[in-house]
Amino acid sequence: MAKLWDDIAKTIREGVDTVVEKTEELTKIGKIRVDILNIKRNVDKNFSELGGRVYHLLVEENKSQIATDKEVKQIVDSVKILENELNEKNDELQQVREKEEETHESKAEPSGATKSKTQSAQKTTSSKKSTASKSQQGTKS
Repeated sequence: MAKLWDDIAKTIREGVDTVVEKTEELTKIGKIRVDILNIKRNVDKNFSELGGRVYHLLVEENKSQIATDKEVKQIVDSVKILENELNEKNDELQQVREKEEETHESKAEPSGATKSKTQSAQKTTSSKKSTASKSQQGTKS
């Protein structure tokens, strides 16, 4: 009876550990996604500023040399930096997802083997029952 309780406690501990790990992984993914959204929002904001500045230069100041404007260069540089940050965050997200898949697969293998053994045992039990049932039907006739 003590072994049964030990097995139950062990199973519960393993379940809690799994829940904690999964929660940590999902939290990391959620944080990275929020970071990605913030970067995208900043890129959009910079594009809006860039568009406004280009419009101002073309229409109000009649300048055709937009690429040489100091403000335009700063905004373009800022967008480049944000795009690099976005790429880094996307890579980080991909790494976390791959790590999660590896962890999930490594944990699935042992339980898959257990599941396979359980299914084999059930099939064996089932075939024994059907053989016994056929034997009983043969003796009744």
